[in-house]
Amino acid sequence: MQEPLVFDGVGKIWMRELDGTLRYIDEKINSVMFAPQFSWTKVFGGQSGYAFHLTAQDLQDVLTIELPRYSAVIAEISQGAETKTGVVEIDENEEGILGATGYAIKGITAFGGTFVAASDDVYLKANDGSLTKLERVASVPTIEQYSITTAGVITSAAGNLNKNIIVTYKWSKLGTSSNFKGTRRPKPFKFVHRFELINDRTGLPVQVQLTVHKAVGGGTLNVGATRKTPSTSTLNLEVLEADVTPDNPEGIAATIIFVD
Repeated sequence: MQEPLVFDGVGKIWMRELDGTLRYIDEKINSVMFAPQFSWTKVFGGQSGYAFHLTAQDLQDVLTIELPRYSAVIAEISQGAETKTGVVEIDENEEGILGATGYAIKGITAFGGTFVAASDDVYLKANDGSLTKLERVASVPTIEQYSITTAGVITSAAGNLNKNIIVTYKWSKLGTSSNFKGTRRPKPFKFVHRFELINDRTGLPVQVQLTVHKAVGGGTLNVGATRKTPSTSTLNLEVLEADVTPDNPEGIAATIIFVD
């Protein structure tokens, strides 16, 4: 396949650990940019303004992937994060009014979690927005105190009836966490990008595959949220010298294949 092609397809990507274990596959991708970089150092001498020798520099091939979704696996691949699944604790806060029967925390029911005992703090909220912290007691609270049941029902003295309160607390539930340690290191992996292009001369499809046999994460992984704006995660990957393996006997770093 020698004809020029317009690259306007994104297809799908997948990544494997170097032992062949499939770690990630995604069809919802925004862009994949493979940028081989080669440079020279010029050697000058004599009266000529031109270099008489060029010394090849180290290669700096990079791979940039933009994804419209976040995944714990992406954090592992790009940043060396540690993924754990188990019971996690979520911080919560809400505002309510102390009624005759108290105030029942709503988040426990809304999220289906379990209230974390002794994680609560309660504040009276004045009309000007100022907060006064109440002291937790087991029973018979005064106007400066409150009590809370294991089900998350808050009561206080009659003098606080119909007053606004702010409650902060934690609830727990089975979940997944991405943990970023100060000593983290990304692990190398094999990357494949499969997509289809159109030959403008023939109108026929051309199958394309980009393979990077050994890459490692680095750079900045953007994890953020903006009002009414979908976020994207950008992976900046470094291409490494590939190992000689049965599926890569020549130790090639990267390959682009075209089949028409």
